[in-house]
This record gives sequence, C-alpha cells and structure tokens, in this order.
Amino acid sequence: MPAFRCRCIRRLASVFFAAMTWASHASAAERDPDADWKMNVPNGYRQTYEDEGRTLVLTPANPEQFLIRFTYHSLKAYVKERPKVGREFIEHLAAKKGLKTFPVDGNGGVAYVEPPVVTEQDGGRVQETAGSLGLDDAYVTFTVVIDEAALSDPAVKELLQSGLPVLLGRIRN
Repeated sequence: MPAFRCRCIRRLASVFFAAMTWASHASAAERDPDADWKMNVPNGYRQTYEDEGRTLVLTPANPEQFLIRFTYHSLKAYVKERPKVGREFIEHLAAKKGLKTFPVDGNGGVAYVEPPVVTEQDGGRVQETAGSLGLDDAYVTFTVVIDEAALSDPAVKELLQSGLPVLLGRIRN
C-alpha cells in the first residue's frame, strides 16, 4: 500500500507543477486582437492563448480532467485558387492516414480524429488524441490530453463521446 500512496503523491505533485508552469506561461500570453479566428468557449471552461493567439488552450473547471490545444493555420492566400482549400486539405490528409472524416455542425467544417495514444508523462500515464478540422480558408489542429486516471470521469466520458465535435463546431474564422 505505501508504494501506491507514493505513486499517487508523485502524480499529484507532477500535475500540480505542470499546471503551475503552464499557468504562468499561459497567463503571460495574450490573444492578438487581430487574430483571424475565435471560439465560442462554453461556460465552465478556462481559456488561454499561446503563440500570439494562434493556439487556444482549454481546460474544464477541473484542469486535472483534460486539456485541449487548438492551433489555427490560415490558408487565405490560397482561397482564390481553391475556395474550400482547408476542407480539401483535411480530407486529403485523412485519406492519406486511412481515417474517416465527419462533418462539423456549427461551422460547416470537416474533421478527423486519430486513434488515442497512451504515453508516460511526468511519472503518470496520459492518453493523447490528435486530429484536425478543415474550414474553407483555414485548418485547425488539435490535441486532447487526458490523465489516464480521469478516463472514468463523467465529464471526460462526455468529451470523448460527443463533446469534441461540439467544441470543434464553436470555432469560427
């Protein structure tokens, strides 16, 4: 039993220090008011920006549950030649990876989600899921990081079952 307690204390400490490092870094980064995109963030989520507003980091009220990073990539320079360049790019990328795309309600985009990968991180195990959303003139890459201990949490289950497409639909450019 002492080994289990020690492992739990180490995991809590690593989550705390990671959160403190992330919070100090993220609070220093403000969103560029001229950024080309935005997200209608649901109530109860915390949001910060990185990379001069290109990356939005979301966490629920309990940040130990999960963390999602959305990074915006503009393709406006190519829209004259290909009006739906972002959607086409994501459809091509998904086909190349052997993944199916799905329509995203709310913004008319198309997205795919890769199978989750479990890795060791700071002495604990996390599940990482990546994917991309294609809009007409942009694409958004995203990564969902979930502590394996939180996978049975109802909020995490909701995110994995239907919440991610809803969040993707809240992205606008």
